[in-house]
Amino acid sequence: MCVCDVKKMTTFGDQEVLDLVAYAFQWELSEKNIDRYQRLAAHSWNYGSYDAQGKLASQVMATLFNVNLHGTAYPMAGIGFVASYPEYRGQGRIDQIMQEIIKDCYEQNIVLSYLAPFSFPFYRRYGYEYTFERSVYDIQSSDWPDSPKTAGSIKRLAWEQAQPIIHQIYHQQLKNQRGALIRDAWWEDIKFTLRKTFTFAVYYNASGTPEGYLIYSIEKGTFTIDEWGYLTGEAFHGLNRLIVSHRDSVAKIHYQVGIDSRHLQTFAKKPMPAILSRPDMMTRIIDLELFLQTYPFTKKEGKIALQIENDVYAPWNNGVYELSFAQQKPVVKRVEKTDLPCLTASIQRVGQLLFGVQEIDTCQFFGEVKADDAVVAFFQNNLPKGKPVLEDYF
Repeated sequence: MCVCDVKKMTTFGDQEVLDLVAYAFQWELSEKNIDRYQRLAAHSWNYGSYDAQGKLASQVMATLFNVNLHGTAYPMAGIGFVASYPEYRGQGRIDQIMQEIIKDCYEQNIVLSYLAPFSFPFYRRYGYEYTFERSVYDIQSSDWPDSPKTAGSIKRLAWEQAQPIIHQIYHQQLKNQRGALIRDAWWEDIKFTLRKTFTFAVYYNASGTPEGYLIYSIEKGTFTIDEWGYLTGEAFHGLNRLIVSHRDSVAKIHYQVGIDSRHLQTFAKKPMPAILSRPDMMTRIIDLELFLQTYPFTKKEGKIALQIENDVYAPWNNGVYELSFAQQKPVVKRVEKTDLPCLTASIQRVGQLLFGVQEIDTCQFFGEVKADDAVVAFFQNNLPKGKPVLEDYF
């Protein structure tokens, strides 16, 4: 492993940075792509690793977001643009940058971090674990299910008109309160205006109130749904009829969505073939103590302990925590040892349990955690229900 010169980059639009991005991700350095990168970098911490001659060898971007986990907002660092030139790979440069990012997040009270992995084993070493899944619909248009007529109407709008409606409906959906981003306008602009050309359709009920939206594109015979939001079943069906209206003009309908339910499959006259589920983003708890202090436990009763072992890249998480409640709020105390019923686990398994990805009895059955019976009951009774959903990628 080299002793690398790792530093935060204060200028993130330099040609040297853009050249590495273009090389690593086969990016065309078009005006739109440069604008997209620079806007994202303006809301990020940008790290570079330099060789002995001062040339940029590797880089990582940590973009600062907030996420909603069952009504509690947490600051989160989204890791992206992880890149190295091939002649510098295998020298530990990304490792040193990741150490710096995790330490900086802890010092700045950033509680969580998400990333989209190119390799799950690679990022597990840094304490990240598979959390989010996606359903992938790649369906012949003739197999896409129809919907009944609705009383409302649909308007296709320019982004400037659609943005405030989409923003409001997105945040009102319950599924987007299980680990999803709390989206700011700057992120929505990057996501929906600088990646590709989208059409924005809004569903209005009979009273003229917007209740849903569809963001889509049509290219080379494929109708691609980028995002589909709805507050009522009527809005869902109304927007689905918009999709169905394209069945005669496109060959396929493609939709990737954070796994939430199987609405489309449920009311289809015949089951749709070849619906895939795939692993998506990983998460990491940067500061477990802060996370527990505001975690949205449900019944808010009981006393247990958690023991975290082998968190190499965030050693401050290691140790024993006693957890109880006072005035309906979690009370977290660091102790040397405890007599309370105890869960012993890695930071990854605790993260999966608290995000609702895994059930504690399943983890216990397969030997992934050690837990007293009282701890199993506590986790079964005190955690909010519902698997996490994430509709964003960075």
